[in-house]
Formats: sequence, structure tokens, C-alpha cells
Amino acid sequence: MRKSIISLLCLCLYSYQSIGQTCCSAGAPLSNMITVDNTNQLLSFTLGYEYKGINLLIDNNQRLINDPRRRQGQNASLKTDYLLHERWALSATIPFLFQSRTTVSESESSLGLGDISLVTQYQVFQKEKLAIHLAAGLELPTGVVNHTGPSSIFLSPDMQSGSGTLDVLIGGSLFYDNFINSALAVSTEVLYKRNGTNENFASTDNFSGRRFGFGHETLASIGLRYQYVHSLGFFFPDLALKYRNSGPNREQTTDAAPNSGGNWLSLPVGFSFVPSLDKSIRVFAELPLIQNLSGLQITTSFTFGVQVRYSLQKKDNHQTIINL
Repeated sequence: MRKSIISLLCLCLYSYQSIGQTCCSAGAPLSNMITVDNTNQLLSFTLGYEYKGINLLIDNNQRLINDPRRRQGQNASLKTDYLLHERWALSATIPFLFQSRTTVSESESSLGLGDISLVTQYQVFQKEKLAIHLAAGLELPTGVVNHTGPSSIFLSPDMQSGSGTLDVLIGGSLFYDNFINSALAVSTEVLYKRNGTNENFASTDNFSGRRFGFGHETLASIGLRYQYVHSLGFFFPDLALKYRNSGPNREQTTDAAPNSGGNWLSLPVGFSFVPSLDKSIRVFAELPLIQNLSGLQITTSFTFGVQVRYSLQKKDNHQTIINL
């Protein structure tokens, strides 16, 4: 039982690798921020940091060189999970984003609160080796959308901290422990994000703004996790394959803006350490494998991140304790 709890806890730090607003955006940090632990965690907090180098210039599926632009995205987030019932759980994630972009002629940056996500999760099935969850939620338009550049001109939507739209999240996950042998586990996740449309982007007192919406996104991944038991605690190296599809952006009079949307295939790898049931830490990276994009786009070259989790446990008699 303890092994299963540890495995599921670690899965929460692993599931749903990052899905950004666009290929060029740091985006709200949805990485491993959807799945909620439905074991014995009454209340848990996860602090996360993620860095993205966004320096690949892709024309459809061909990589170009000698691009003078340099870009990076960073986000820090706080996720809180609360177990309402053995089958129902709630989650809230608050992100803060920093982005910078440099060209031969200028440098731009933005820093601010991102879009807060609220998710509810239902445990469809859990027995021995297998756990299945469904999740649904909203991404609220809380992020800053009025960042301007050095000339007081509004930065492009992908450089804003928020989207200015109400977005819908729907997902599901499956976790199977003791896969092939007792130390190996397999998991698969699917997430769909339907982005709203901001009818008044960059509005001012003298300008009503313009219509803009990020493309709808689908994310699917499958991964393996190996468990190693040591006197210091539990160690979990992991490896996954992640596919992401993004539809075209919606701009002003068109629902299929050029140079937006496409397909990405990447390789997430990570390492988790769980010294006790109430504490865990994870470091991870993600490398691109294949990008088949619509038109000319700059996209992520690599991702690195770290997450630290602390939980309040519950006893069988439903009293809360803190394991130190």
C-alpha cells in the first residue's frame, strides 16, 4: 500500500507535461499541474519553476539557421490540491510569467501574473495496480494583458502574461503500477484545451482593440517510471513521449491565421526523489524530436524545470497530521 501511495504521489509531479499558449509563449504552466493525488493527501502544495529556451526557427518542418532572434520564457507557479472525498479533488494553480525577446534592433520583456486555473478531478477507478482519473476545469482571464514595449506599443499576444479569455480544460489519465515487473509503472494522459477569443486585445481609450484567440490544443503522452528504493527514500527516474497539436490562431477577420499552429513531438525526462509521504522533489527536462508547423515559426528548443511538493496527510479517522 505504501508503495502504491508513493507511486501515485510521484505521478502527480509527472503527469501532463507543459502545454503553452502558443509555440512562442512561455504560457501558463500546466506541466504536471492537472492530476490531483487521490490517495491519502488531504491538502498539498507544489511550488514549480520552469525555463524554456525558445530559439528554434522552423519553416513547416525544416529548421533554419542564422536566426538573429533570441527568446526565453520562465514561469513560477503555486499549485494547491484539496481532497474533498476519496473520489473527488480540487486543484488551483497560480502562475507568474517572465518572458524576454531580443532582435537585432530591440529587446522586449514582460513580467506578471498569468491565468489562474481551477480543476476538479474524479477518480473513476482505483484498484491495486490500476488508477483512472477524469478532470475538467477552467483557466480564468486573470493574467496581465497590457504589457507594452519600449515605445509604449502593446506587445504581441504571445508576449503577454495572460490571454484575456476564459479557457476550458478537459483531461484524463491512466496509471498502471507493476508493469512488467514490480519496479516499473506506465502512465498515459490526454488533455484538451479550448481557448476563448479576446475581442478587445490591446484596447485603449482611443482604440477598441482587435480580435485575437490562441488555437485550441490537444496534448497526449505516455511514459514509464522506474522505482528504486534506498535507505534515504524512493527514487523515480522517468521517460516519456509527448505529442502536442495546436490549431491556428484566430486573428481579426480570420480563424486560421498564417504562421500559427502545428504538431510537436518531444521527449520529456525526469527524476523524482521522495524521502517521505509528505515531501517530494522532481527535476525534469524536455527535448524536441519533431516539429511539423504551419508556416514560419519560432519554437521551443529545450525546457528545464523543478517542482517541490509538501502534503498534509490524513489518518483513517480523518484527522489531519503533518509528517515531518
